[in-house]
Amino acid sequence: MDRVTFATSSGIVWLGLAVHFAAGLLSIIAGAVALSAAKGGRLHKQSGLAFTCAMIGLGLTAAVIGTYEMIPSQVFAGLLAAYLVFSAMTTVKPLPGIGQRVNVALMVLAFAYAVASLYGGVTEWLDPTVEVIGRPRVVPPLVVGTVILFAAIGDLRAIRAGGLRGSRRLARHLWRMCFGLFVATGSFFLGQMKFIPESVRIVPLLLVLAFAPILFLFYWMWRVRVRGRSSGIIVAGATQPR
Repeated sequence: MDRVTFATSSGIVWLGLAVHFAAGLLSIIAGAVALSAAKGGRLHKQSGLAFTCAMIGLGLTAAVIGTYEMIPSQVFAGLLAAYLVFSAMTTVKPLPGIGQRVNVALMVLAFAYAVASLYGGVTEWLDPTVEVIGRPRVVPPLVVGTVILFAAIGDLRAIRAGGLRGSRRLARHLWRMCFGLFVATGSFFLGQMKFIPESVRIVPLLLVLAFAPILFLFYWMWRVRVRGRSSGIIVAGATQPR
């Protein structure tokens, strides 16, 4: 099946695309604001909440559209994005009524997805006859599988510890949010590159915009986990000590 577009769709499919596009645009804007705002401040919290809601909407609509187009990789990528930002938000702001069973269920699903993704990547590597639709071969499932495996291991550690505190809590929140934003920027600036007018299609700039969240991810992991600096970051109403 050909990829659906605004020009070739109508009715509920067109509406789904519109919601997906709007959620993607909002997630990029809100994510950029959250990255630039003082961490833990009012603007950061508000933009972070908007980013979380937009990314969940983006991920779920991507999964639905991927199901309609019969592109499994898009389905799993959408669910991955929703899982990362949801678990990132609940790390610093647990939702009432969300118990340990939900965390365990998400962890099990993450482990299952990681195994399936890594197995798929290895299979594509060893068997060149395997057909791939909607993405490059080998590298994406191996990278995504590795990322989600680390996320699942992090879930297991958090569950066994009964929750995280201090720099570990901040690191879990920050890396998942940054990688979730990367899913949005990569999908928009690289995945939709052919729809950007040639007059403004500056590939080096699009690459920078797409991979900027990864740079922020490395910066925050270096600052919080390597240097142990969390001064000025406010979580749960308290400024974390240096």
